[in-house]
Amino acid sequence: MSTPEETLILNLLAKEWDHSGPPGIMDISDVVATAGQAPSETLSALKSLFESGLVDRTKLKTAVFLTPKGYASIQKFSTRR
Repeated sequence: MSTPEETLILNLLAKEWDHSGPPGIMDISDVVATAGQAPSETLSALKSLFESGLVDRTKLKTAVFLTPKGYASIQKFSTRR
């Protein structure tokens, strides 16, 4: 199961996916600013999500987005709606 920080990021990216369409790409600095937690916590959570295959990043490593696996996991466990 995801940590609270990871869940917050997954929810944020899922909302972007729903709003803008797949894959819900967000600049890392926007994720950090929107998450409302310490940047180190957000970056650590992003690293963990990337390693687990729930999020991926752009070639330049400046933006992140949900993988289909990440979107499915947040749809399964989310109470964001």
